[in-house]
Amino acid sequence: MRLKSTITLLVTLGTTAFWAASAGAQDNAAAPVVGGKLPKITVSAESFDFGRVPQGASIAHAFWIKNVGEDTLRITDVKPG
Repeated sequence: MRLKSTITLLVTLGTTAFWAASAGAQDNAAAPVVGGKLPKITVSAESFDFGRVPQGASIAHAFWIKNVGEDTLRITDVKPG
């Protein structure tokens, strides 16, 4: 049960970071545009299935967040769920 809780926590934190970053990108989109440049966020995946994991195993997965826009992406506030 502890492993399932750890996996749930990791996925929740990754998803929360993604949504918080998305909200920051939307806030930037509402700001005045200078020279037509905007930040744009992409994420490698919204979820990840670890499949069957042996009890006691240590697992991790990275969620890559990238700015593919032309301006600086600022993530100013992240609140874990």
